[in-house]
Amino acid sequence: MINLPAKVLGLEAELTAKPVDGLTLQLGTSFLDSKVKNIVLPDLASIVEHDLPQAPGFAGNALIRYEFGLGGGQAAIQADSTLTGKFCFTVLCAPVERESGYHVENLRISYGAQDGRWEIAAFVNNLFKEQYRVYAFDSSLFAGLVAGVYAKPRTWGVTVRYNFGN
Repeated sequence: MINLPAKVLGLEAELTAKPVDGLTLQLGTSFLDSKVKNIVLPDLASIVEHDLPQAPGFAGNALIRYEFGLGGGQAAIQADSTLTGKFCFTVLCAPVERESGYHVENLRISYGAQDGRWEIAAFVNNLFKEQYRVYAFDSSLFAGLVAGVYAKPRTWGVTVRYNFGN
């Protein structure tokens, strides 16, 4: 096993506020500066420095949720968003292993019992059909192929939840 020297410096912040009854606002962000030194590229002649794998320099998220009583139950409307900066999937960071920054937005509405015993909800994830990869690996030097897995496209559905017992 080869140990490569790595350094990481980061900052993360989260904020949750409830400015009025039923309204929840959340914000989160992270900044990351990571470096791995002495990476020998496949040509065995080049030694470079790259960021740690899957470590974007910036990431952020936001959520807004409003809950209110309706017809003897509890209704809620929620929207959330995630933003991820560019990154590489491996420490070698071949061009096919680089991922551009992306953002994903989701929506959810729900209605349930006041005591939380049951709930029915409708949701849409990846509302704007953002295309991005959740995995990539360049094995073209050895196997002649590049593997990549894309995130789910826009998905929607309905969930039903019931709590048995206490």
